[in-house]
Amino acid sequence: MIKSHQTKLPQGVLLLLQGMGLLLLTFFLFQIFSTGKGMPYLLAILAGLGALCILHRPDWGVLVLLMVWFLDFSPRILAVRFLSLPYLVVGVLLIPFTLSILRDRVIWVFRVPQVKIFLLIGIFLLVSTWWSLEQHPLSIVPEFDSTERMLHLFFARLIFLVFFIYFITTQKRIELAVFLALVLILMAAQSAWPALLSGKDVGRARATFSLAANSNRLAFICLFATSLLWFYRASLQTRWKSLIVPLLFFLPATALKTGSRSGFIQMIVLAVLILKEQEGWSAIKRIHSFLFLGAVLIFLSVIVPATQYMRATSFDPTTQAPGKQSLNHRITRIGHLLETAASNPILGIGIGNFRWLNQIRYGDDRQPHNSYLGTLAESGAPVLSLYLLLFYFTYRMLNQLKRSGPRELLWLSKGLRVNFILFLVFSAFADFWVNDFLYLIIGLTVAMTVLWQRQDVTAVQLPPRSVPLLTPVGLTALS
Repeated sequence: MIKSHQTKLPQGVLLLLQGMGLLLLTFFLFQIFSTGKGMPYLLAILAGLGALCILHRPDWGVLVLLMVWFLDFSPRILAVRFLSLPYLVVGVLLIPFTLSILRDRVIWVFRVPQVKIFLLIGIFLLVSTWWSLEQHPLSIVPEFDSTERMLHLFFARLIFLVFFIYFITTQKRIELAVFLALVLILMAAQSAWPALLSGKDVGRARATFSLAANSNRLAFICLFATSLLWFYRASLQTRWKSLIVPLLFFLPATALKTGSRSGFIQMIVLAVLILKEQEGWSAIKRIHSFLFLGAVLIFLSVIVPATQYMRATSFDPTTQAPGKQSLNHRITRIGHLLETAASNPILGIGIGNFRWLNQIRYGDDRQPHNSYLGTLAESGAPVLSLYLLLFYFTYRMLNQLKRSGPRELLWLSKGLRVNFILFLVFSAFADFWVNDFLYLIIGLTVAMTVLWQRQDVTAVQLPPRSVPLLTPVGLTALS
């Protein structure tokens, strides 16, 4: 038994400290409720309590970042940009991060292949931006220049990924991050329905907040949640699994009501992958799964209006159908992207510069709406190659987790693998590579791999400090 060497404070000292605490609390409460000028004191108290909570549980800080970015909620103190909530949370997280580095005497997270690739991408983006400034010192259409914003998003999400890998380290924390994402997605999906049910012709479904205010992105995140819930329900052995069933009807219906062509393609891919990911299932369970998908299909055919269905299934630019103009614009923009990429194949035209340059050349100020070609045009072939290498490592890691990873998280390994494929499909229709969901997928993948290795280390009774020396596919560089 380990004996404690802590000594108790004298009774008089304890009474003195309690009295001082009571006086401070009384002072703050008086300032808050007396003249109405106490709001700064209240904010200071809340900020202090929040900082203490994050210092105690850094993983909570990571989840706060995920939540505020998804909700696009970033209140500022004194209207100062760097005193907004995400910056403050990052500032607090740097304390336990630094202490962990001093304890381990190594920043092991920077040995993770995905993190190293992101760092290389960041270097190329900075060089590409410098080159673009040499070619175009001033943007002729500054309202369409998003270089600063895109660079900020990239490096902010990279910091989030590092914190995620460092602090989301247990099964409960991994599951909490997933369930938080699911709740946020359900909130976004639910916000789209009041307008749809109002009886007014509101067109395509879209959320009232966050990235899901875009119909195509709403379709993706709804299917993202559908995949996770499907495999989670299949892993449950209790009656609680029936509570998930309504969501497996609600989320695909929301996705199809967006009228998104990319969402429709992803829905087909999701159905195929769900049927494929049934290795080891009994014949009765497979039949039940097939019948369930059929019931969802019948439900969608009844509840989704013909207008959204026609738009989602229309891929012929010569056919008179809803969304024809948008389809023609996308096809035309592919040609613009290829011409732009050919003019600067190595460094590109600089991240965030496509809109204003394309406006000058072709009179079209829309986003690329294609992450592959957009990255090639704006950042060059090396950056596109690095992204493809990043996807390769992540996909191999997910396959390894599915085959040999933690059995208690097998549902998440399968769901993330399917969602990663959906992400790659959606990337051909949207600008999505600096979005939270790529970093969430990679963060969860690496976190599960680290957890898996720790379990193996425990099984063979190796010292815990050897945990960072990871060996699964994609992490051999850490050994």
